[in-house]
Amino acid sequence: MTKRVQQGGKPWLYGLLILFALFLVATAWSLLKAGREVSRVVDRDYYNHGLLYAPVDASSAAARLGWRSQPLYRDGRLELKITDRNGSPVTGGVLTVILEGKGAPSGTLTCGIASPGVYCVPLVPVSGSVLKAGWLFRRGSDSMSGRMTVMP
Repeated sequence: MTKRVQQGGKPWLYGLLILFALFLVATAWSLLKAGREVSRVVDRDYYNHGLLYAPVDASSAAARLGWRSQPLYRDGRLELKITDRNGSPVTGGVLTVILEGKGAPSGTLTCGIASPGVYCVPLVPVSGSVLKAGWLFRRGSDSMSGRMTVMP
């Protein structure tokens, strides 16, 4: 019997090592690029802006106008009292409530006016359930938004 010995018989191993090295270099380059540059598509406050989208910045309108909100749940209705910096009711707006959770009817509700500056919607959650809601108040081009949790 004759034994054959092949010289340099593992070129595939070198090829794998080169591919692995290229992979490490490309990964390091992409991590460095991602750490130094942020795409214009990325919004740092993505979740805050997406929660209740409004064409204008809701917090700046509320701060500029001095609007304050007081959410309240009583007698099977969700009420939101909106006042200005002098304590006068803010009238002529539209309140939209977005309901979430297991005990909530799905969808968006537009609220009616109970009294000047008080906007309300009838809401009876399933017994023992916690209901989360987001709200958006608009009057003209000004708006303000917030979130609330109802635990009846």
